[in-house]
Amino acid sequence: MKQKIGNVTLDYTYYSGREQYTDGAIEDVLLEAVKGGKADELLHESDQWAVLYHLSDIRENLLEWYPFEREADILEIGSGCGGLTGLFSRKAHSVTCIELSEKRSMINAYRNKDRENIKIMLGNFEDIRLEQTFDYVTLIGVWEYSGIYISKGGEKSYLYMLEKAKRYLKPDGKIIVAIENKMGLKYWNGAVEDHTGKLYSGMNDYVGEKNVRTFSKQEIVRLLRKAGIEECFFYYPTPDYKLPDCIYTDGKLPEPGDLRDYLKDYNAVRIYNFFDATSWDQICDDEIFSYFSNSFLFICGEGKEKILSAKYNKERKAKYRISTIIKERAGNRYVERKALNREADSHIIQIKQNEDRWKGILPSIEYAPGNIEDNAYISPYVEGVELDTYFYRLRSDVEELVMQVGEIIKNYLTPAREECIPFVYTQEFREVFGERYPKDGYSLKITNVDLTFSNLKLTQEKRLINFDYEWIFDFPVPYEYVIWRTLKQFYNKFNIYFKYKITKSNFIAKFGINMDNLGVYEEM
Repeated sequence: MKQKIGNVTLDYTYYSGREQYTDGAIEDVLLEAVKGGKADELLHESDQWAVLYHLSDIRENLLEWYPFEREADILEIGSGCGGLTGLFSRKAHSVTCIELSEKRSMINAYRNKDRENIKIMLGNFEDIRLEQTFDYVTLIGVWEYSGIYISKGGEKSYLYMLEKAKRYLKPDGKIIVAIENKMGLKYWNGAVEDHTGKLYSGMNDYVGEKNVRTFSKQEIVRLLRKAGIEECFFYYPTPDYKLPDCIYTDGKLPEPGDLRDYLKDYNAVRIYNFFDATSWDQICDDEIFSYFSNSFLFICGEGKEKILSAKYNKERKAKYRISTIIKERAGNRYVERKALNREADSHIIQIKQNEDRWKGILPSIEYAPGNIEDNAYISPYVEGVELDTYFYRLRSDVEELVMQVGEIIKNYLTPAREECIPFVYTQEFREVFGERYPKDGYSLKITNVDLTFSNLKLTQEKRLINFDYEWIFDFPVPYEYVIWRTLKQFYNKFNIYFKYKITKSNFIAKFGINMDNLGVYEEM
């Protein structure tokens, strides 16, 4: 039996008639929302994890960056409510979904009813027989359930899932898998295991648990070899694969200070055993992140890295939403910034215009030049150490830290007198920063308000290079505000180290900031 919802075909040939996997009554709410075109409304109003997980477009960050072949055919095993189906449909020639649940399949179909290249087959992957082969077979949040839905039992179930997925690959086809890391840092630090709902299940190797499990990186590599898969490339989505905002690789791992704002565990109560920030910083500095990453994304058949990292900012207003992708071509690294929607196209153009206006305003720093290519802003990857990381290594010696921060400000970030103009309040300033402003001070002729330490790299030759030009203004902005903002962001990022040694206000005062203006700057 087949059913059509819009342009999407649902094929019931292998459907057992039983809902074998469900999140419960919330799926009825999801179905009504997508039927009525109110998915976005539900997403913004609900505080339920299932709504966020199934409807948020942040899900797509996991593979939005991946260069799928345009004429490719994708087999999506365990397509669920369609969190990634729409992305696959936009990027490839065809998408064949396999899903146990009729209700989830209907949610998927209603969400993507206008797409003409999606087919959903209901049933268990173990039972379904396909004549077609595919360029990509995906197992996103699925492989860990092999013990439940594959009858082989034990490790054989996980091997069988991989082996059967291989059978449906075209020559040079790829298997794409996303799964939690049982040794992920969050599980050491009070997060319950995602599938058992218990503390330390994975770290205890699922003793006493049946039919569901995740793996460490080396366990995955060994299982792949048993399945006859030798070529595999690992990516590390953060904070995890479910709602990632950044994807790292072994060629571009996070630095100390990069992993922040993950204090809230969105799907369960969490009891912290230690500070996440300090542990992540040490793990990153020791270059052992790949062992403790909360999740893995790995692509079988991928022999070398084409993309080193991908970062997204979908929490911004739509007109400012872009991706930042670090790539490598012919041994040269470069950075590609692209709009995530048509509204943001003008923002990409603006970055190049900003660069042209900003270059040379601070003559002691250098600038990474970029160009517009195929609607993207392309610039060279700057080698060196971000000032955030450079100063992190002085965290135990506040006196030395203050001295070196002061030296950077004096030697690189202090403008020439001829580049300064008196600050005056303007309508343009009011539209961006509001009605409060300091009564005196000076401005640059052109101001980069995002001159943070994470946007500045220091080379071995002590050249300081600025490489981010998103937030540059040609109306007067108090330059003291720019330095205050840089100092505040740095202190906040590493405050766990500093707060017992020096307060934020005392830290900022060390650099000559007029403390009477702090209240104004906080509101700007």
